[in-house]
Amino acid sequence: AGPLTAINNIGRPGAPGYGVGVCPALPGGYTPLPGYTDPLSPNYGNYQYSDGSVMCWIPAFYLRLGHVDNPTYPVHGVNSVDTRPLAAFASEAEANALGYYLHRAFVNGGANQLGCFRDKYDCSNNGGIASSIRNAMPMVSGPQTGQSGFNTLTGAPVNSHYGSIAAAKTRGAKFFPETVFIADALARISEAHAQASASSVYCAWYDAAGTTNFPKGNNNNALKDTNDTSVTFTSAGASAQPNMALTGSGVPFAKTTHNGQACGVSDVNGNIWKINLGLTCLATSKSITAAAKANPVALTVTGHGLTTGQTVMVTSVGGMTEINDRLFIVTVVDSNTITLDGVNGTAFAAYTSGGTVTSGAFHLLKASVDVAALTDGQTLATDHWGAVGVAAQFDPLSLNFGTTYSSNTFAQRFGLGANQVFAWGTAAERALSMAGMPAGGGMSTSGTNAMGADYYYQHIRDMLCVISRGSWNTGSNAGCRARYLGYARTNAYSYVGFAAASYL
Repeated sequence: AGPLTAINNIGRPGAPGYGVGVCPALPGGYTPLPGYTDPLSPNYGNYQYSDGSVMCWIPAFYLRLGHVDNPTYPVHGVNSVDTRPLAAFASEAEANALGYYLHRAFVNGGANQLGCFRDKYDCSNNGGIASSIRNAMPMVSGPQTGQSGFNTLTGAPVNSHYGSIAAAKTRGAKFFPETVFIADALARISEAHAQASASSVYCAWYDAAGTTNFPKGNNNNALKDTNDTSVTFTSAGASAQPNMALTGSGVPFAKTTHNGQACGVSDVNGNIWKINLGLTCLATSKSITAAAKANPVALTVTGHGLTTGQTVMVTSVGGMTEINDRLFIVTVVDSNTITLDGVNGTAFAAYTSGGTVTSGAFHLLKASVDVAALTDGQTLATDHWGAVGVAAQFDPLSLNFGTTYSSNTFAQRFGLGANQVFAWGTAAERALSMAGMPAGGGMSTSGTNAMGADYYYQHIRDMLCVISRGSWNTGSNAGCRARYLGYARTNAYSYVGFAAASYL
């Protein structure tokens, strides 16, 4: 490994300043904050954009998961996390030979990036601009009384999840809502820091017992953290949602950042769900007209078009409600009949009426696409959603779901005993992991402490818009690892907003 440098160094897990760094080539519009080169400063790696937004520079890093040579492998085994700065290797090939891979958060527009800027605070309305300002009211996609919607910004972006793209661009053309890749990169930093830290000196949320060794946040519906009620927040003052907090208002502040230090990204656990670009789904639904109380359960779905081994979602069945709101693997009997693998329905209630089977294909943004150029519709080749945009800009991706009855409900959590939560052996597995999606045996209905028991809400949704991290009332389901796959581009909610990011 080559020598480490102070510039653009992600740092060493467990050490001061880890998780942010000094930008190597500051673009126009940015001003360094006092102390930005001092790892002990609350402003280390922090910059202010011309609109007043405070952003953290996240240096690009190589990631290695579950490797026997990881420093934390003796304790954390297949779930050990190790990161290395770019300067640790002479080339990407050298890093790959040792099992390290450049995190996908730092590949954009077909080129490796030196890092990215990510908002320190969730976006709020700052004179018509979506800005990262401390102690402000977070903007949301579906405002209720007293809240601020996207449409209050210059140009009146639509109050919906897809409106976040136009909302981010009120700050400038290069800004975009955080991607699933950047969201995962921040979670990897938190996990590596948790595993390597030995005290709370440089990791304020550190827990020696390992039970709550993760960032804290506003998530208990009472302006506190469900795992640590000593952490408090200030209400944003919205009469309809009084337990939504002001951005970055957590006290002690360092307990609410991704790296347990005041220099880090705040509110990575709860307060508002964050919209993430980069992963979507094209789904279709078919009506159920009959269900047989058999072993396995047989469904009549005229012209279903499915294939054996495919994963489907079943909803809205009358009578045989035991199969509602679950994901199943199916076996095709004929063009109008499927069975649900491993589901003995002989003791279920009798089917009465209705029901829907939904199947879908998931897609991940190509590394060749510039995320800042994505548009928010569903018909153009530049759109993040829709068949045309997906065909032009996305690659197929197979997600893993819990499909074993009766643990195949929508609400899953990251972690299953000592199992590997994120796979790393193949390019496809690494792509899945760096989008924050678990391995086949990496989720359960109970989760694990090491993963914060964070929510993995499995769903098959057309025009999927991923959200992450939880809200002020999500409780233990919230966390920097949490992912929710149940919402579409046109949804709008009082607890969903975004944080922006940009590349050089």
